[in-house]
Amino acid sequence: MTGLPERGVSPQDKDTPNLWAGPLFFLLLLLAPTLILVFSNTGSTQLKFAGWGWSAPLWLILLATFAAGIILSRLFGWVWRAFRRRRDRIKTEALGGGSGS
Repeated sequence: MTGLPERGVSPQDKDTPNLWAGPLFFLLLLLAPTLILVFSNTGSTQLKFAGWGWSAPLWLILLATFAAGIILSRLFGWVWRAFRRRRDRIKTEALGGGSGS
């Protein structure tokens, strides 16, 4: 009855949510169908783009496309946030609330 936390359990452990559970579930949700798609398409195929041609396994093309999609979505999100921060900063300075730094 002293108001101290129980032995072995810190107050921070009680209040901290599992921040890794959501991203891990989402990763598994994306990874499972991707791996099924990759292992279902093991044949070789011809890829033609901008006058160039390659012959590569279809699973490699699918994985490269998946990786490129992830990278481009992260890049687009980064650029979008930069433009939004810049727009908000300009709007704040125009209203006279700028810090002058």
